[in-house]
Parts: sequence; structure tokens; C-alpha cells
Amino acid sequence: MKVRDLFDLNAEVFKEFRLLTGVGGLDNEITDVVIMEVPDGIYWINPDNFVITTGYSLMTNEVSIENMIQLLISRKAAALGIKIGKYIDSLPEKIIAYANEHNFPIISIPLAFTYNSMVLPILNKLKGEDSYQYYIVRKLHEELSLLKKHHINITSFIRLIEDYTNQEIFLYWENNLSLINNTDRVDDALLKKSIRESLSQIYAADRPFEISSDTASYAIFKVESLTEVLAFLCIRMGYGQSLTPINEILINEILPTACIYLLTNLNKSARYYKSADDFFLNILDGAYTGNELRLKEDASYLNIDFQVSRFVCVIDTTIKTSGEFHIFKEKIISSLQIYTFHYICQKHGYQIILIFEPKNSQNIQKIYEPCFQKLVGDLKKRFPAEHFSVGVGKTCHTLKHLNFAYEEALFALKIGKKLHAQQDGIYFYENFMIYHLLYEISGHPTLSKIYKNTIERIQKYDLENNTVLLKTLEMLVDCDFSISQTSDRLYIHRNTLYKRINKLNSLLDFDIDKSENRLILQIALKLHKIGI
Repeated sequence: MKVRDLFDLNAEVFKEFRLLTGVGGLDNEITDVVIMEVPDGIYWINPDNFVITTGYSLMTNEVSIENMIQLLISRKAAALGIKIGKYIDSLPEKIIAYANEHNFPIISIPLAFTYNSMVLPILNKLKGEDSYQYYIVRKLHEELSLLKKHHINITSFIRLIEDYTNQEIFLYWENNLSLINNTDRVDDALLKKSIRESLSQIYAADRPFEISSDTASYAIFKVESLTEVLAFLCIRMGYGQSLTPINEILINEILPTACIYLLTNLNKSARYYKSADDFFLNILDGAYTGNELRLKEDASYLNIDFQVSRFVCVIDTTIKTSGEFHIFKEKIISSLQIYTFHYICQKHGYQIILIFEPKNSQNIQKIYEPCFQKLVGDLKKRFPAEHFSVGVGKTCHTLKHLNFAYEEALFALKIGKKLHAQQDGIYFYENFMIYHLLYEISGHPTLSKIYKNTIERIQKYDLENNTVLLKTLEMLVDCDFSISQTSDRLYIHRNTLYKRINKLNSLLDFDIDKSENRLILQIALKLHKIGI
């Protein structure tokens, strides 16, 4: 069979195939069909293979479109059929020219066509109809094996099934019907309602349980271990359609892999959390850093919304006895009950962590500062001999950034107490961001040079000459370099202030009136305040 014969196999299926390039290779011989949806699949290609792909493997960036075409040509593949518009919008002109130069046909396949509708006619021509079921199952197993080598995740797993069945797939936890594969393509509220109403029939059924709505039909498979049902895998079909025999075979083939994946991941994560507190503490500790997919799956299992605005508040106290700490904790809960905070944690000794879900995340300080001021005031009345400090991070809008919000709250607490030299206070991270930046780059030689040439030089002069130039500079910066405000707050005459400024200019060998020099002095003083 030659490549040009593809266009004559079945007028209904192949008439919409479009040759993009490689007309000189239409007489290339086809001896087999290969479906390729994982990066390593390209290394399994044999001479005279007709390769079909949606291009999903290219999204991993492990293999580029250029490399894929070059490898297919070098391995003497017969042609490439690709669904343009699903994962690849278009082919670059240089790729089209390269393939044409090497007589390598690239065929555009319409998005609506299934693997079944394409592969079956070709295999009938090559090998006979009986071989198709064996072929498609074998290819699915090959791709699953390759996927496992790439550390299988639920997104790529579901996409592989969708590509083979050409239907949308929904995977739900059995315990709460939370969606495991995060998809926003279809409103699934009616499907979940139907599952809840049909649970007894679903459990009793030996085959996939089929239900219908006004817009679609569904087949529901149980993902079960030897002892329990873990999840429900649902395949969405068109209105009035039934599950095809080949799709039932394909889904049943992947159910063991789905079960193993869920059990393996749950053994490490959500299923073994004693409470949502444990889950949030793991996030704060950075346990999910770099593993957003696992974070989404665990959040789904615990029925916790991934895309919700949250901020972290850390309350520190000098209370040491467990009895008083319990009262302290209850006082916090009762004082903040009008606000939405679902989780309260104790961590690192006598420290409380609150995770708020604000309705309006635009100005956290304006909305919550009065609340925290009242809280600290109430705590001081109840425990007059103790001290209380509050650190508040910036709002984050997904769970994956929550650990950074926690670090911000801790930094605000640390630097706020240091800068304000007081034991009680409320510190919002947004007021200390420049200090955090300076902490991050504190070892940079340029910062050391700035500090040495300004603060250390002024300190040395003050010590040797019994002057107060550093105090004068600090006040000048605090007053935004206003001469009148600075002189008033220092209780000195304006002329005296001018003399001190002239001395600073002479000592530092630059003009304080220049904006860039003022910025240098502001940075130097902030370094001085935090003791870097």
C-alpha cells in the first residue's frame, strides 16, 4: 500500500485529508500504522510506518517539531498524519519546506476523526479486519509503557485515553465526586448528580453503567482495587449514543493502570492525611514544590478548591504553658469568627497559623488591620504579661503559591519586630518587600560597597568628632528630604541642618540633592536598620 492510496480507501473518512507537503513521497510504501502520543514513541518508529499523532507529545518540549520530522525522515517513515489545531496550531514554513525537500508527506487530519475511523480501513487493507482490535490494544499498551517511563501523571494519562477513544473523559474520586483530572471544558454538575442518584446501580453493574441527559450520554466505569472502589471513570458521548465495543475494550484495558496510579499516589498523600490541616501544613512546608499536578489531585481528593484567593497570617506569642496556650487559641477563634478562615494550625512551638479566604483580596491591610489590632488588644487584656505579634503575607490566588505566602508572613513578623523594636505589633509583608529583596541579595559585593562608603564612613566620622550626622541623615530620609520637617523634628535651625548636609556631601563625596544618590542613601539606611 502506498501513501497516495490513503486518499482512496474510504471517501467518507479520508476525503477531508489534506496533503500539506511532500508530494514527491506519495509513492512511499506503508506496511504498518503507528499511533504516537508520548515523546519516546518516536524512537519506536520503523521504516515504512505511517505515523499518526495529535501532537500532544510535542507539548512536553522534550522533542521539538523540527526534531520529530528529522527523526521520522532518518528512520524512513512513510508519512506523518497530524491533527492540526488540537495541540499544534500550524506547521512552520521551514518544516514544510524541509519535508518537501526530502519527499516526506505530511497529511493534515481533521480534528473530528477518531483513531478507529482512520486505522481500521488502513489495517483492513494491510492485514484484514480481525487484526484491528489486537492492534489498537497493543498500541495502547505500548504508549502506556512509555508514559510510565516519563513518571505518569493524571493529565497525560487522561489525554491518552481521550485520544484513543476520541471522547471526553472525567475521573472522579469515589468518596466525594471531586474531579481528579482538572478540566473546564464541560459543566459536570448534572453528571455528578446522576452518579449520586445511581450509585447503587453503578456498584451492582458488571459492565459500564450508562446514563443519559438532555445533551449527552455517559458510560461510567468503576476504578476498583480488590477491596474498594477508588474512583469513577466516565466517558462522555454524543446525545443518544452508546458505548462502542472497541472503546469499552480500551477503557477496560487502562483501568488497572488507573487503579495502580491512584493507590500509589494516595499511599503518599491525600488519602492518609488525618485532616485538611495536615494537607495545608505540607503545603506550607514546601512538600508540593515543583509538583503542581500532585497538589491539584490531593486538593481534589480533600474537596479543597485549588483556585481560591488566600493569605497566611502567623501569630507569635510568649505564652509557654499548654493551658494558657489553649485559651489563647480559643480566644483567636472567637475573635475572628466573622471572617472566613477554615484552617488553624499550631507549628514551631507556640505559634498559630491562620489561612484566610478573603472575599475581597484587593486591600488586605485596609480590611484586616483593624481586626488584628482588636485581636491583639483583647489578648493583651487577657494576658497582660505576655506579648503578641502578627505577620501577614500577601494574597495568593492558587494553592501552589501558599507556601510563599507563609514565608512572607514569617518574614514580615521577623523584620517588623526588628525594625520597630517592640514586642507587640501587626506587620504586613507588603510594607517590607524592599527589605526582603535586600535580604535576598545581601551577599552581593555592590551592597557591601554601598554600606561601607556611606554608613560606615558616617559612623566613623561621628565617633571621631562627636557629631550626629547619621541621626540627621536618618531623619532627613524619614522626612522625604524635606528641610523644614527635618529641622522641626530635630529641633534645630534650618541653617544648622544645611551645614550638616554640606558636611555629609563632603564626607560622602556626592550631592544628596541628586535622586540617584538619595536612592543609594535609602538603600544603605535600610541595610543598617536590618543589620546586614
